[in-house]
Amino acid sequence: DGTVQRACHFVAVDAMRAVRQRDVRAMAAQMRAVVRLNALGAARDGDAGNMTTMMMMISKARGAPSTMRRSYASAGGADDGARAIRIWPSARAVLAAHDIDVSRVVASGKHGIITKEDALAAAAGTSASLRAPIADEPPQTLLDDYAFGLTRAQTHEDVAVHKVRKVIASRLSESKREAPHAYADADVDLSDIEGLRARVLADHGVKVSVNDCVMYAVGRALREVPALNAGWDATTMAAKSFDGVDVCVAVATEDGLITPIVTGADVKSLTAIGADVKALAKKAREGALKPHEFMGGSFSVSNLGMFGVESFSAIINPPQGAILAVGAGVDKVVLVDGAPATKKVMTVRVSTDRRVADEGDSARWLAAFADQFRKTDQWAIT
Repeated sequence: DGTVQRACHFVAVDAMRAVRQRDVRAMAAQMRAVVRLNALGAARDGDAGNMTTMMMMISKARGAPSTMRRSYASAGGADDGARAIRIWPSARAVLAAHDIDVSRVVASGKHGIITKEDALAAAAGTSASLRAPIADEPPQTLLDDYAFGLTRAQTHEDVAVHKVRKVIASRLSESKREAPHAYADADVDLSDIEGLRARVLADHGVKVSVNDCVMYAVGRALREVPALNAGWDATTMAAKSFDGVDVCVAVATEDGLITPIVTGADVKSLTAIGADVKALAKKAREGALKPHEFMGGSFSVSNLGMFGVESFSAIINPPQGAILAVGAGVDKVVLVDGAPATKKVMTVRVSTDRRVADEGDSARWLAAFADQFRKTDQWAIT
């Protein structure tokens, strides 16, 4: 065992030297030596199957030089084109002793062979015997391709990360790493929403947005299906149900997303929720939010519909157990009483922590959320 291991060690050293110098014939010889050593080991251990495999590899390795020439072509020069580098063993020893790249040596021997005299001249530093180094030589093998990519550093500029973004990155990374996210989608009919918004503006002089309506429906749906108004306690390793329905709304600022909280969203009126969202968003963009206005909450809403995004997946905001991703309202062709018709439809996707709620809970909550948009005549406006 020790003899074979020592032999493999010496073969590996020689193989590494051959690869460094791009010596095709030496590399092929080391390949055959490795296979033969494995065959000897298989024969010693009585492994007939492995020995047969090794013998087949020995047969294939005899043709290795011609294959390797295609990958390890000459580094350049009009005299040798794409042929493999050919070198005398004595010349190879001289170049290895002086750590000279064989691809830089100018060959003077017959058929482009590098002779010992060429190697000695290169070692002496004769300018005529050495080619100039090639900068950023294109990769010629998969291994070269990897090394080429590592050595070609791209220019870049380091961008300072605001502390808010650092906190967001840390919390969301923890969420994706620790919380098993489950997703469920639903299409919500917005047919009655435009009429509702027009009535509120005409009757009360207040402009409410689609996002205000979403927040209102979220609060009522959480009261109806409290399974999603819950979170995960990492200390006790158990789910916990929140007493209040406090819905966070994601607001984009220059320093990153922040989620101010609309407290009591299940009991507030539509216009009250709208006023809270406007005031909180203004304070968020001014950096004037107090800790109790953005720390906590029982559920979150992230709305990218105003940017034309039709659907996306949101990451749960720990320790909460769920978040709703809201897409843009788009016109879709649907069947109404068997006839095709166009309706404004909004796609929403709820992400839930599977430790807190299951798919059945998500489905029931989505049904309750969508149902709120079918009975806007029952909404508390003021």
